[in-house]
Amino acid sequence: MTAKRLMLLSLLLSAVGISILLLSQSEQKNDQQQAAAETFKRVLVAKQKVDIGQPYTLNMFEWKQVSQQELDNYLDYISREGFSVQQFTPGIAHIEILAGQVMSAGDFSTPKGGVSLAFKVRNGYRAISVPVDSVTANSGFVQPGDKVDILLLGSEVEELKKYDNKVSGLYVTTIAKDVRVLAFNQYSDADNFQKKRSAYGADLPDNSSVSLEVNPEQATQIVLANQIGKLTLSLRGAGEDDSDDSIYTVKSTQINPQSKQVAPDLGLIQLRPTKDKAN
Repeated sequence: MTAKRLMLLSLLLSAVGISILLLSQSEQKNDQQQAAAETFKRVLVAKQKVDIGQPYTLNMFEWKQVSQQELDNYLDYISREGFSVQQFTPGIAHIEILAGQVMSAGDFSTPKGGVSLAFKVRNGYRAISVPVDSVTANSGFVQPGDKVDILLLGSEVEELKKYDNKVSGLYVTTIAKDVRVLAFNQYSDADNFQKKRSAYGADLPDNSSVSLEVNPEQATQIVLANQIGKLTLSLRGAGEDDSDDSIYTVKSTQINPQSKQVAPDLGLIQLRPTKDKAN
């Protein structure tokens, strides 16, 4: 190859290199201009994963800058400008929410027709119903979302009788603590239950029941306890810390060692919930 050809080849390669460099710089400049022109919007996103049936609060979400180009892929989202805290209240997730997920109003609202109670039961727990009356349900003030302890009234000497005023051998013991109330009768929402409760007046409907969220072991214990005696719900204070694992049991002899029976004219409620009274 002659020197002239080598010189021409060198010039050609230099020209190609300069062209590639200029093109690269031009593309980089275009990208920078495009990035500068791109708009961002503050929208609500999930800070953490929320499983189906898990309670959530607004503090589990945050505002994040998201490009309008990405938001164009969503049919709905919650922007900071259009947000009102009165529109959103703590609730139970009826869908799985992933960390970083862009939220929409539909992710918080209850679907038409309601949500199956199964969506409100946390993983590893079960829903079980127990019969209640005005006394055992705190005059109906126990409502969905409350926490209760479950007490059993039983007898050490014989099965509880419906029309019996004997107290010998009676005892009360705690069989479950810090249990969440899922539903009262067919109402799983506290607001709907309170609206209906105003129509109940002082008396709850016959055959009322409360659905409770318990672990599998507690579920078997409660079913058995309901056959042994009478269950009562002890309402816990809102936000109470359940650091005390003590189980309390009281026998009739601790209250009055000499007591064998109570006067029959007291009008005792039957030990198993019915609308009749023992005379």
